[in-house]
Amino acid sequence: MMRALKALTVLLTATALSLSLQQASMAQDMQSPRDAAPIDLEGYWTTLITEDWRWRMFTPPKGDFVSLPLNEEGRRVGNLWDPENEDGTCRPYGAGNLMRMPIRINITWEDDNTLRLESDHGMQTRYFHFNANEIQDGQPSWQGVSLAEWEGEALKVVTRNLRAGYIRRNGAPYSENAVVTEYFRRHTTYGEEWLNVMVIVDDPQYLTEPYFTSSSFKTMGADDEWTPTPCEDR
Repeated sequence: MMRALKALTVLLTATALSLSLQQASMAQDMQSPRDAAPIDLEGYWTTLITEDWRWRMFTPPKGDFVSLPLNEEGRRVGNLWDPENEDGTCRPYGAGNLMRMPIRINITWEDDNTLRLESDHGMQTRYFHFNANEIQDGQPSWQGVSLAEWEGEALKVVTRNLRAGYIRRNGAPYSENAVVTEYFRRHTTYGEEWLNVMVIVDDPQYLTEPYFTSSSFKTMGADDEWTPTPCEDR
């Protein structure tokens, strides 16, 4: 009799624990992406360029494709670039290269399921949708359509439906078939807040392999200026 009671007690305890875990999991699943965010990305951030200075701060000469995994077709298309006609174009500000540009960004929540990222230079606006049902492809655009999810302590963003753009301002191309995957991570170093953005451009049309970059941003100081400067939609 005692053994039966003990067995029943163990069974009831295990059942209660299982139900509690299921309820906790359901409660977590019911949280909006905003409430479930493991990191806070909101705020104004300014890029800190510590590498690839001559390619990021200035427009490189025609044909300067050093360190870029362009295939033969990518080089051919890149060498068609005309600096006189391409000055001021939005092509370097597409999703495949925006985070490599010398920009400031502002990240806010558009709603509980959508993050919005705005840049000052180029005046681009991106929307990171956590709900795939809210996405409407429409016509290709510079920033495409982005699906987001929390992955550990990072924000993962996958972008498709892009207009063809540049991965370097001197015409190094990515095509409208490119897929851009990004990881946003926030961390504190020496008392300062940092945002690291890893970008992977996958484009077999023009690249021999995925193109990886990593860019750093820090919170804007009181003396930093938000200076909206549009690019030309061409």
